[in-house]
Amino acid sequence: MHRLAAETGGGFFEVSREVPIEKIYAQIEETLRNQYSLGYTPEPKGLGGRYHRIKLTVKLAGLVVQTRAGYYSK
Repeated sequence: MHRLAAETGGGFFEVSREVPIEKIYAQIEETLRNQYSLGYTPEPKGLGGRYHRIKLTVKLAGLVVQTRAGYYSK
């Protein structure tokens, strides 16, 4: 599950006695309130079906960027 979440840009939460489901819901709510969705359209280059890595960086320190590792072109 950790790998699947990382590869798709998602998150992984595990319920335990120390971290009950209510705390996890609160974390998810906070994340959803403070997220942005970015998109871009790459220029068509070559044949489809190739894997393209994604690297997103920010200039402001302390921000957390969560993306998937890449995508397959069509």
